Amino acid sequence: MKFILTIAIVITLGMSHSLVKIKPPAISKTRINEYLHLINNIRSVSQDCGKFGIKPPAPPVKWNYNLYKAAYEHSRDMAMNNMLEHYGSGTKYDLTGKIYGASDHFLRARANGYKNNNYIGENILYGNYHFTPALVMKLFVQHDEHCPNMMNPRFKDVGVAYYYNPQTGNEFWTVLFGVHHVKRYK
Repeated sequence: MKFILTIAIVITLGMSHSLVKIKPPAISKTRINEYLHLINNIRSVSQDCGKFGIKPPAPPVKWNYNLYKAAYEHSRDMAMNNMLEHYGSGTKYDLTGKIYGASDHFLRARANGYKNNNYIGENILYGNYHFTPALVMKLFVQHDEHCPNMMNPRFKDVGVAYYYNPQTGNEFWTVLFGVHHVKRYK
């Protein structure tokens, strides 16, 4: 019994940074900078978010690898299950769901190492043609429901990922925005 307890403690300590063991494809600095340039250019000017009104310019966001991992996990899950949902599929591709019993953008961010978050925004998109990053961001800012996330001044971090399923010909995109709260002590 003592041996089993020791193993459980070691496993828990080893997983404290990131619960989900997924290794998304390497992403180049050029691609990261392209995503940041597109998003931050959108955020640098007022945008008409339709029924949510005109949103003023917002500060730039920074790339976050943990949000990228969470975005990749969700894009892959949606692509392999041919679904467009903010919740995980509950299948073997829903890695966060295996940990928590269900998954949403908050749990995916946390499970992929984006800790101390309580404010996450997620934009998702799919189609059966190859999107350019510029088109994806343009579609998000033109959509009433996605535009407020693009322009939310509270968001400081972002991760962008897509997954192409050759069996269906569909491509699924996920953009995750977040605010990483650090606990401060007096």
